Order: sequence, then structure tokens, then C-alpha cells
Amino acid sequence: MFKVIPLFSGSSGNCTYIKYGDTEILVDAGGSCRAINSALNSIGTDLKNISAVFVTHEHEDHVKGLKVITKGYGIPVYINQGSLEYLLNSKDSEGIASFSCVKNAGDTVNIGEIHTEIFKTPHDAYGSVGYRFIFSDGTSFGYATDIGYITKGIASSLFGCDMVMLESNHDVQMLRNGSYPFHLKERILSDKGHLSNEACASFIPYLYNNGTKKVILAHLSEQNNTPLIAYNTSYDALMQAGIDMEDFKLTVAKKSII
Repeated sequence: MFKVIPLFSGSSGNCTYIKYGDTEILVDAGGSCRAINSALNSIGTDLKNISAVFVTHEHEDHVKGLKVITKGYGIPVYINQGSLEYLLNSKDSEGIASFSCVKNAGDTVNIGEIHTEIFKTPHDAYGSVGYRFIFSDGTSFGYATDIGYITKGIASSLFGCDMVMLESNHDVQMLRNGSYPFHLKERILSDKGHLSNEACASFIPYLYNNGTKKVILAHLSEQNNTPLIAYNTSYDALMQAGIDMEDFKLTVAKKSII
């Protein structure tokens, strides 16, 4: 069985560990190299064991440690063309190009016993993708954060996944009544912003009805959400849909496991 552990999740940094058999990979590297390695050490592994990093998009909270990790460990990085071009034009690009493998939405990657399918996601980045990881025993894990809304492509790509990590970024009323400037509120609420608790919750019954047994709520806003509010919003939606929680597991990713 595959293992998924969110190491960091939220606006300050994102990095998720996946293991199947002897293959260990990361989704995003949104913490310092030292912090990511410390998090890996805390679960009994190390960056030396990581076979690949899959990048969703180029925003700092997803790539902060990428340059140091690639230079220090020589780990292959799978990244879409738009995000890579942005990083190569930035001052922090040194070393990234040597280890980058361009893979766009619609492409696939095989690493050990993990087959990866890449799908497009709506976000205000130069390139933004999600991933479906299919393991050699037929099980699968879907990853979709930093998404303005659930597209037909996202729904199709997550269809039938045993486990899904899904964005539950903000409570709409907390955001509207909060201290963020108007333009930032509009960005977050837009179709290229972030998925609200309510939008996330309304999609989870679809996942359950199509085979998903566990959902991890991720990328929670530190200012406009709380783990309890995010959890309760999705839990209430599941109850209203008549779903027996004995057959389903709902959790919230921690900001950091260390």
C-alpha cells in the first residue's frame, strides 16, 4: 500500500511525501532544504532517498527549497514548461535547469513502481498542474491544490482515486471580512485563485461516490481559515449527503509535521 505524508501545507510552504515500495518522491519543495530534510528525518527517511520532485507551479511556497535540493542532491525535477521558464528567468535559477524534466498537462512519468499522470489546474501561475499517482498494485492518489475551481478535467483526473489531497483554502466569510486588501480578496476568490472550504466540501461527496476512501484537506490559509472550520465544513457536507463516516476518512494536513 502507498504512503502519503504532508510535510508542510499552507500559505507558508507546501511539500508532500509519497512512498510506494522502494520508491520515494515529493510533490513540491516549498520549504528550505534543511527543513524538508528534517521533516523527512522525522518520518525515518532522508532527501538522499528521494527519486524525484514533482512541482505543481512556480510560486515561492511550492519551490522555496528547489534550488538547494537540486544542487545538493541531484534529484530530478518534473515541472511544467511555464513554471520552469519563470524560474530560469529568476535570480534563483542556478542549478535548476540541469535537473529539470519538462512535463506538461497530459504527459505521464514513470518512476519505479509509480506511474504519474499530469493534469491542468486553474491558478494564477505561469503554469499550474495537479497529479494522479497510480501504483503498481492498482491503487491511486490524487493531488490538487491551488485551484480556483473544480474543472471537468480535475474531476475526471481524480475520478476513482483511493486517496485525494484537496485544497480547502479559506472560509469565504472570514476572507471577505478579513484584513486582506480588496484586490487580494478578489484574486483568491477568482477562478484562478484558491478553492474555498465550501467548494471543496461540495466536491467531496462526488469523490466518495466514485471510490475515494480518504481525503486530506490541504493548503489552508493561516488568516482566513482554521483546521476545525475546514474539517467541519466538509464533514457537514458528507453528513448531508448521507455518507457513513465509518467508510470514509477525512483529515486536515498540518502546517508542519516538525
